[in-house]
Amino acid sequence: MKNKILIMLILLLIPINIKAIDTYSENAILYNLNDDKIIYEKNAYEKVKIASLTKIMTTIVALENIDDIKEQIVMPKEAFKDLDGYVLSGIKMNDKITYEDLLYGIMLPSAADCANAIAIDLSGSIDKFVEQMNQKAEELGMKNTHFSNPVGIDNDNYSTVYDISILLKYALKNKEFYKIFTTREYKTTTNIILESTIIEKSQPYNIDVSNILGSKTGFTDEAGNCLASIAKINNIKYLFVTTKANINNSYHILDAVKIYDYFSKNYSYKKIMNYNQYIKTIKINDYINKEYEIKSDNDIYMYLNNEINIEELKYEYEGIEEITKDTNIKEKIGKINIKYQDDILYEQEIYLDKKITFYNLKLCVLALILIVIISLIILIRIIKRKHLHKNKRYDKMKK
Repeated sequence: MKNKILIMLILLLIPINIKAIDTYSENAILYNLNDDKIIYEKNAYEKVKIASLTKIMTTIVALENIDDIKEQIVMPKEAFKDLDGYVLSGIKMNDKITYEDLLYGIMLPSAADCANAIAIDLSGSIDKFVEQMNQKAEELGMKNTHFSNPVGIDNDNYSTVYDISILLKYALKNKEFYKIFTTREYKTTTNIILESTIIEKSQPYNIDVSNILGSKTGFTDEAGNCLASIAKINNIKYLFVTTKANINNSYHILDAVKIYDYFSKNYSYKKIMNYNQYIKTIKINDYINKEYEIKSDNDIYMYLNNEINIEELKYEYEGIEEITKDTNIKEKIGKINIKYQDDILYEQEIYLDKKITFYNLKLCVLALILIVIISLIILIRIIKRKHLHKNKRYDKMKK
């Protein structure tokens, strides 16, 4: 038996106490990044305002268009236009700063002036840069997303938490983006200290954010409090995106802490199938006294609720009941279903893993008959010869 996929780690969400993990945020999605599987969602596909989560796209598009992040530019006057009420970095007009300064300014304090400045410098205008943002969204399959600015100003700027999770997973593959996203404090070349907003928003409420590796917050009246973050607990990586949390507290951060804590305490990887585990025997047609054993050729693990008793798992084979001369090596012959309380948790495809030499039963029988006939003919001839020889001796004795 040969699996098409040698080891598949997949998710089970049975049973879940919904009340135990319900969020303050109206929209939420949680990934187990080890498996790239969604393990919790709430209104994940609803189009909503995303505030400064927009700056995740701003940053990754910028990074993909910058040759040297240490290169210096002059802070343009146009970067400060129409930003009353929005967070600014402290960088002054005409200051010489680096692309790196701007990138950290965009992601850590969520500075609107830095987002505008990098858009203007790289594309010549904010509108042209936004076109690149929307093009990237289309490339990534963010079907319910539209950007109208690099800052996160509401107007025609919207997405879904599902789409933002697609974006963040993509962006995190960029080493420089990952470094910025997981940084909590940065000092610019002009000696300005930039601090991550997760520190600013968690400290007044004494929220422990030590499990959160990296984050990007967002806020507008319409979007509410938003948060995109990652965590690593017990060697399991998580990604969590939320929007529309109440603006009167840091409920978006409380949601992240609560969700990460719940899943790390209530879920873990469990071995559900052992290497070479026997499942069933099937027949090999036209092959005398031979059978084929369906077995697992891997240790298989799944991310499961800790309440699930592995001893209660059931293993069922579903497929052909006999192998014939028409069955080729590496051909799919069936699958193994692993069940828990009548629910299929895992499916493993099975392929014929060895070449089988088949014997044609009719030809074998015919050959056997021929052998018997030939043997009888030879035996009759031998008997005749002996009898003839005996008669000759008898005749000589008579003479």
